[in-house]
Amino acid sequence: MQLPSSPKVLMLLSSEFVKSRYEALRAQAPDLQVITEIEGATDPDVTALFAFKLPAGIASRLPNLRLAASVGAGADGILSASDLPANVKVTRAVEPGLGYSMAQFVSLQILRHFRSLPAMEHQHAAGEWKRLAVPDASQVTVGIMGLGSIGAVVADALVALGFKVIAWTRTSAREARVPVFIGESQKDEFLTQSNYLVCLLPFTPETKGSLDGASLRKLPKGSFVVNVARGGIVVEDDLLALVNAGHLAGAALDVFATEPLPASSPFWKHERILVTPHIAAQPTVRPVVEQFLENLQRLAQGQPLLNEVDRNVGY
Repeated sequence: MQLPSSPKVLMLLSSEFVKSRYEALRAQAPDLQVITEIEGATDPDVTALFAFKLPAGIASRLPNLRLAASVGAGADGILSASDLPANVKVTRAVEPGLGYSMAQFVSLQILRHFRSLPAMEHQHAAGEWKRLAVPDASQVTVGIMGLGSIGAVVADALVALGFKVIAWTRTSAREARVPVFIGESQKDEFLTQSNYLVCLLPFTPETKGSLDGASLRKLPKGSFVVNVARGGIVVEDDLLALVNAGHLAGAALDVFATEPLPASSPFWKHERILVTPHIAAQPTVRPVVEQFLENLQRLAQGQPLLNEVDRNVGY
């Protein structure tokens, strides 16, 4: 791919996840100038950022920054920077296989609970032959919050497994093969029908803390929560209290307000809560790097960017 003339890219190597993208970028575009630290108090030559998080104080040191590209599917780690200038374009990583990966993981967590896998594993360990009742998926409703490109694939997968599936979207209806509830006025109706609640919402000021005790209590007694979006959307203390009280049957949590999840968290040893380390789905490296290089070229040519985020809504 032909790159624009002499771009300079800053990558903040905040994790192994980002480092893998850095190594791939260096391999695919060896002539591209990439730095991992700001050179001096300010660096007017940096025009693009490729990172997962943007700490406050970085953007103000890059006076000619034009593009802030997330290496992940969400851009909230960049949008949370209060000093990011309004004229800087923000993009997120979109990879076709991401929806399938997420659908696999969500289906895994729902089926693990629905088909009583922990009980069967316990019986296996105890050498106990005891046949368990096989539940009817057609009598169970899975509610999906967030119906973007990933949510739609998850919905289709769960329909194929025989579940009733409904979806809720915050602002507008999208094409879907399942019933869709829209906006705050239909949120309670959606929640009261959801035996399994799957959170796939983007993390924005509007969604932060939106799944609190008041919302979670709207779920039918015995419901199960799967959060594969962002930890800050679910109020963790409220969720824990409702599991302990027996209103919720349990939860599968892949994301948390603080990551890594502290060893002191009560989630770790809770028998009805499964913790996984933010691994539900990740964009594969090569397509993400290729999208970034394509956007560098588009930026230089004044063309629309791939997967640009609407900064007013956060996705």
